Amino acid sequence: MRLRVKNTKKLIRFIVFFVLISAAVLFKLLTSNKLVKIVTAEAGIKNLETAQFIKKSSTTGAFVTDLSSINMNTPGVYGIKIKIGEKVYSSKLKIEDTKPPIAKSENQEIWLKDTIQAKSFISGCEDSTDVKIYYKTQPDFNKIGDQKVYIILEDTSGNKAELVSMLKVKEDKESPVIEGAKDQTFFIDDKISYKKGVTVTDNRDKDIKLIVDSSAVNIKKQGSYKVIYKAADSSGNTAEKIITIKVVIKPLNYVSREELDLLADKVLSEIIKNGMSKRDKAKAIYYWVRGHISYINYSDKSDWVRAAYQGIKNGKGDCFNYFAVSQELLTRAGIENMEIIKIGGHHYWSLVNCGNGWYHFDTTPRVTGGVFFMLTDAQLTDYSRKNGNSHVWDRSKYPATPLK
Repeated sequence: MRLRVKNTKKLIRFIVFFVLISAAVLFKLLTSNKLVKIVTAEAGIKNLETAQFIKKSSTTGAFVTDLSSINMNTPGVYGIKIKIGEKVYSSKLKIEDTKPPIAKSENQEIWLKDTIQAKSFISGCEDSTDVKIYYKTQPDFNKIGDQKVYIILEDTSGNKAELVSMLKVKEDKESPVIEGAKDQTFFIDDKISYKKGVTVTDNRDKDIKLIVDSSAVNIKKQGSYKVIYKAADSSGNTAEKIITIKVVIKPLNYVSREELDLLADKVLSEIIKNGMSKRDKAKAIYYWVRGHISYINYSDKSDWVRAAYQGIKNGKGDCFNYFAVSQELLTRAGIENMEIIKIGGHHYWSLVNCGNGWYHFDTTPRVTGGVFFMLTDAQLTDYSRKNGNSHVWDRSKYPATPLK
């Protein structure tokens, strides 16, 4: 009897244990059965949804896992937790990279013996991981002409794409161009800047060294001297230009351009106001010259700079002084202008362009009166015919004015 009771207790304990184990197993089966074990996605996936993990389409849930903590571009296996109702379930996300990079190839040109990286042929490269770009076979950069170039794009996962481009290797046979080196005249003991205003350009190289040989120049002695400019590019092409430097004795009445500019700028500061158009500035200059200079019947026409200086400084002169002062003031005011010389050389005036074409601009007063500001060819010709051919010029040398 005692043995039977003892066996009964053991049986009860076994049954309870069995029920608990079975319940635990059943619970695990029921809970794990809500989600798929693992979801596979391509690297770079943008929109991950719970429906991809939940077995039943009618069941909804919410991510417990912070998806922003997962780098969707990095292959690997990541734990995912989803809440359905009041319970949280587990699954896994496997990110794979199976797609090769996508890109476009572009043709390139280089100079002989230059090199170019493989990535220079590629544009618009797209891939979820880092991409290495390299040549399948190294191009021959010393071979002139066109050749096919094969380029490999390989991502972190080992996916590869192969693209083909064309490489053109060019030979440089063009010499540098030296500009701005020109014959000049200096006074004894002047300082000479041989490279001022001189430039060297080249079809290939950006920075070309300019070599100046001025060893023949003796700035302390009157005479003519040769100066040699030389330049060479990286391909061995050379350029040479020879100019003449004249050294002369400075005249007693010499006026430098710097002196004239200072004088002209002072005048402009008094007559030019902020907001003026170019036409307004030209008009202010016209009437200042007309009102400032008194006409005399002679001037030294050998140097327009000296004539302009004397016209501003002394307020006297003939048509050449009127023209010279006008030219200086217009130029310093930023107004395009050019000199017109009457056929026979007995009169000087200007053409000006304020942005709407060239017009005649003559500040020299006349006994017949009249304003010669912004006149057309027809207007000035009509006046000239009526007044002893006062303005006759070689029209082939100058731009025509507008009709009105």
